[in-house]
Amino acid sequence: MKRFSVFFLAALLMATFAACGEKETDPAQLSTPQYEASSGSLPEFSPKEGGVHTAEDGVLVVGPEGQEMTVSTEQDKPATPDTVWEQDAVATYNAFTLPEKAMLDEENGSIGILSIPALGLSVNVYEAEDEMEAMSRGVAHFKSTSAYDGNVGLSAHNVNFDGTDGYFKDLYTLKTGDTVSYKTALGEREYEVSLVKTISETDWSYLSRTTENRLTMVTCISGKPTRRLLVQAVQK
Repeated sequence: MKRFSVFFLAALLMATFAACGEKETDPAQLSTPQYEASSGSLPEFSPKEGGVHTAEDGVLVVGPEGQEMTVSTEQDKPATPDTVWEQDAVATYNAFTLPEKAMLDEENGSIGILSIPALGLSVNVYEAEDEMEAMSRGVAHFKSTSAYDGNVGLSAHNVNFDGTDGYFKDLYTLKTGDTVSYKTALGEREYEVSLVKTISETDWSYLSRTTENRLTMVTCISGKPTRRLLVQAVQK
């Protein structure tokens, strides 16, 4: 028994000396791989190609699988000629002419003359705060639209309040390709009818600004109070 104890003690001492002879572990090697910081840079975030988001777009929400949803931050404004122009941010400055620049006859207040040979029509164009007031004298110019360059908006009665024929009574008979001319103090242009269609009474989108010169003519439709006749003509 005594001999076994001496042998065990000798073996223990030899194991201790061997352990002391091993190289001491560097503390830097004790880090756990899955927690080590990557030396590479973080991936950069870039907006989706083809889309530019502004404050006017509202709050952008990224849904499942990258689906984007925009939440409006304000209530939609009612559609009028004025709001159509407020929301239109694509037209250039050159696509707009002030009425005073186009004034053709300062004495009677006419800003232009509209001529439609197919209808045998030549009539003065006026602008007033109320289109109804202007239409009592001739063709009314939508005050929110350009007076010469770009998109010129015009309207007139098809039937006057006293039952007589309005200036745009036969506007519906125009066909694609018919000629229309418009004269102001800045010159005279010839246009070609490109569109004849029926629209809703609240559809003012056709009065939006355009970089090309065009006339947009609107009138009522007898028996259809919620509909309007629209004729557009582009410069030749």
